[in-house]
Amino acid sequence: MPQHFATAAIVQAAPGYRELRVEIRRRGEADPFALIALPASTLDTPDVLTAFGWRVVGDMEYVAGPNEERAEVEPCTPTEGPAGDCVRDTVRREIRARSLAIVAHPTAAHFHPVQLNGDGSRDPIGWTFLLTIADERVHGWVTAGGSVVLGAGEANRAEAKRAVRHAHMMQLDPSPVAEMASVQLKRKTGPELAEVLYIVRNGGKVAVEDDVQDEPVVPQYRPGDLVVCADGVPRTVEAMAPEVDGEPARVVVDGGAEWIADNCLRANREDVLDAHRRSQDAALRLRTGLLGSGGDREAVLGDLLDALTVLRRIDPAARVALAEDTARRAAQTAHPGACKFQPVHHLGEEEPCAWSFSVGHSAQSRYGIVTRLGEIAPVGLYEYRTTAERAFRQEQQRTAS
Repeated sequence: MPQHFATAAIVQAAPGYRELRVEIRRRGEADPFALIALPASTLDTPDVLTAFGWRVVGDMEYVAGPNEERAEVEPCTPTEGPAGDCVRDTVRREIRARSLAIVAHPTAAHFHPVQLNGDGSRDPIGWTFLLTIADERVHGWVTAGGSVVLGAGEANRAEAKRAVRHAHMMQLDPSPVAEMASVQLKRKTGPELAEVLYIVRNGGKVAVEDDVQDEPVVPQYRPGDLVVCADGVPRTVEAMAPEVDGEPARVVVDGGAEWIADNCLRANREDVLDAHRRSQDAALRLRTGLLGSGGDREAVLGDLLDALTVLRRIDPAARVALAEDTARRAAQTAHPGACKFQPVHHLGEEEPCAWSFSVGHSAQSRYGIVTRLGEIAPVGLYEYRTTAERAFRQEQQRTAS
């Protein structure tokens, strides 16, 4: 007597997106325990089932009323080869994306797949979803590569879809949390994947184990690499200097100068993106409590601070943003209500050396200066912003001389 039954149908999963949805039930149970969902026309239903470890017994029976196919199924060894690997990886990507979204936003629901128009691929590049933040419903997004929105979300689903496509086009590598999920999901084949997909499609979570060990980093630079040297100046690598016994490794930069390799940081675009991913990942862990198998909050906080330290050195935009945050906090501590911050530059320098700010309102407004190190400039408060900035520059010139 058969113990398992499969039901398959092509459904309109979202506007413009149709999928093959296969549900598997045990005899005597009304609800399924496993689900396979793939873009329509990926494979025939029997081939899809065997890719996930289920063999059709007899023939598929078409039922006109609900417009679906039904069959008795039994467990089997999942098919191997590119076709089977492809559909299993499609399901793995959806499981990973939904799990990361639900971990980051517990209220996430109503996922809609997003496709990249014109690329010839049927697989989603990400998903949009609804979430609730401070009693307000907004739209979030997560990519198939594992990047999930951590901010306030988007005002509507169209904006969230655009954000998915933008993130996909940047071709970012998965974050460490996404990589952990990938490692665990790669171990699951066949029936297990179908069961996990059913869980996440019904709002459940997939635990990830912190079993990805970091490899030691060796500061070996290649010609053409952009590095930030110990003096904070970015330079282009020409070569690694010949090794000298008892001396630290050195890197030769444009112009022929040599710098100790350990005191340099690679600052290529991918290095900047990697630092952003690591900071995002650590912030996500702290926010959600997904701290890994060790559960050490201090270690995760250390990871975040390390990533931010790297960003301060290699990413000018992040360096300015972090400095401004430090300045704002200092000003608002000394002068509650400080607002209307504006950057102050030294002549010829691109990055601000300080920010001017306003305290008070209307005719009672006064302006002060806070440096990028978070120090309130001792020039006092002035009636006009330009006066405060001029007094600050004069004080800087006086102390420099």
